[in-house]
Amino acid sequence: MKLSNMADVLKMERLGADCEVERVVPLEQAATGDLSFVINAQWLEKSTSATALIIQKSLVPLIRDQSCLISTHPALDAARAAELLGMRPFELEPGVHPLAVIHPGARLGKGVRVGPGAHIGDRVTIGDASAIHAGAVILADTIIGTRCVIQANAVIGSDGFGYEWVQDRHVKIPHFGHVIIGDDVEIGACTTIDRGRFGATTIGNGTKIDNQVQIAHNCQIGNGCIIVAQVGISGSCHIKDHAVLAGQAGVIPHITIGERAIIAAGTGVAEDVPAGSTWSGWWGQNHRDNKIQIVLMRKLPELVKKMRSFMDNAEKNNPGTSGQK
Repeated sequence: MKLSNMADVLKMERLGADCEVERVVPLEQAATGDLSFVINAQWLEKSTSATALIIQKSLVPLIRDQSCLISTHPALDAARAAELLGMRPFELEPGVHPLAVIHPGARLGKGVRVGPGAHIGDRVTIGDASAIHAGAVILADTIIGTRCVIQANAVIGSDGFGYEWVQDRHVKIPHFGHVIIGDDVEIGACTTIDRGRFGATTIGNGTKIDNQVQIAHNCQIGNGCIIVAQVGISGSCHIKDHAVLAGQAGVIPHITIGERAIIAAGTGVAEDVPAGSTWSGWWGQNHRDNKIQIVLMRKLPELVKKMRSFMDNAEKNNPGTSGQK
C-alpha cells in the first residue's frame, strides 16, 4: 500500500516522500519496504532500513529525509496499519472448541469463544464476546463480564492459600467465595486468581493483567489497573482504580494501594501506598527517597576507603590512638 493511501484511511498526517510499504516490523528488523514505529527519541538512535516510520509529532524536528506518518499513539497506529496491510493477529475460532469442557450449569453469552482444553465449571457466567483461550480453567461460581480475554492456562477461582496451625500441623481452611471479573478485562497466560474465603475476589472493569500473576483470595482490584508479569498480591489487598504494579512487585496481605499509584518493578510493598505516589525498592518506599539511598549505598565503598585512609593517617600522626581504631 502507498503511504499516502494509508494516511488517508487512518486519517494521519504524512511527512516526506510517498512510498510503498508491505508489512510492519520492529525497527531493528526492518528492511526495504517495511513500516516501523518510533515511540521516543532514543529509538531514533537505532539504525534501521525501514522505508517509512510512524512517529510521535514531538519527534518531527529530529527526522531527516524519512517518510513518516505522524501519530499520537504510534504503537496503536502501527497495529491499525498492519491490519490494513493484511496482517492478522492470532484469534480464537468462533464458538466452542469440541475439546473444551463446559459444565451444563455454566452460562455463556453471545459470541463467546472457547479454545481447546479449556474447562468451564458449574455456575460460571461469561458475558458476551469474551474469549477463553486454550487450557484456561474457570472454576465454579466465577462471573466474567463482556469482552474479556482469558489467555491460555490461566486459572480463575481456585482455592485461596489459607491454613491454621493446629496441633503441630497446617489445617486447610475451605474457601466458600467466588471471583467476579468486570467488563473489558484481560487475564494473561498462566495467571491465577483465587476465590474469596467468604465473599468475592473482584477485578474491575478495564483492568489488564499480564502473564504469571498471582492474585490471592478476597483481593479487590479496581478499574483500569495494570498488573505486570510475576506480580504477587497477597490476600485481602485493595488495589484502587488505575494503579500500576510493574513486574515482580510483591504485596503483603491487607494492603491498600491508592488510586493511580505506581509500584516499580521488584518493589516489596509492606504498608499502604498513598494515591498518586510512585514507590520502589525492597522494602518499598517513596521512589525519590529510594533513589537517594541507592546513590548513597553505591558510594559506601569509597567512603569506607576514605575513612580507613583517614584513620591510618591519624594513627601515624598520633601513635597513641592505635587502640581506638
